[in-house]
Amino acid sequence: MSEQPRNAAAGQRQKQYIKENNKEAGKTFSEYGLTRKNEEFVYQLNKQLAAKGIAADKKSEYLDDTINKLQAGQKKGQTAKAMFGTPTAYVEELTNPKKKEATVQGTSNFGLLALDNGMMFFAIFSFMFGLIAFMNPGSLSPNGHYGSSGLTAILIVAIAGGLLFGYIAKIMAPYKDKNTGKVVQRSLWARIGMIVLAFAIWIGIYTLTALLPNSINPQTNKWVYIILGIVVFGADLYLRTRFHIVNNVFAGQPRNRR
Repeated sequence: MSEQPRNAAAGQRQKQYIKENNKEAGKTFSEYGLTRKNEEFVYQLNKQLAAKGIAADKKSEYLDDTINKLQAGQKKGQTAKAMFGTPTAYVEELTNPKKKEATVQGTSNFGLLALDNGMMFFAIFSFMFGLIAFMNPGSLSPNGHYGSSGLTAILIVAIAGGLLFGYIAKIMAPYKDKNTGKVVQRSLWARIGMIVLAFAIWIGIYTLTALLPNSINPQTNKWVYIILGIVVFGADLYLRTRFHIVNNVFAGQPRNRR
């Protein structure tokens, strides 16, 4: 018997096996409550995965994941084609996933950064002066010059700090170079220089607020300072959570989302 008829017979048996296997798979997929089109998509997906020689356990993993997504998508009126495209394209995506290009990590807009930083600075200074008053009752003397412990001074310092460091956080964030398209970051020395400059300006503003007259820079008692600090701190934490504020002076760096 020649070699060619043997190969032909073996090929025919393999085709028959795949046909029967796919037929059996078709019965199985009908049990998942998929629409007719979605069921056909899974059936074709199974055929193409088998034709590519994907290992049984890996093929099962792909199919289970796809079926789960289709079941969830059906509840929202989504079809397999809308979710995955054609079975051929989806198989290619599963078996040869493209590497995702680096993206610039999200940074909150300037207004939110400034507000977040400003509120945190206000809470810190308020709590600090209240705590100092507990340890040294004479520090909030009603007869002396209030200086930087006055409410107006604290408010100005907080607003200035919020604006300055909100701007610094914005311009220091990684960005996409227009020429290369790559995500880059300013040099270490540039970042250090910007931070030092911002602190110098902020300290200068803090020093000037100490010259404010008492008439426009009222002072209150230690309990009010403590309560103000706690309330504003709590409000800032809510604001940060509500608007997912990232890349500011106090919050952590954003995490990559997949």
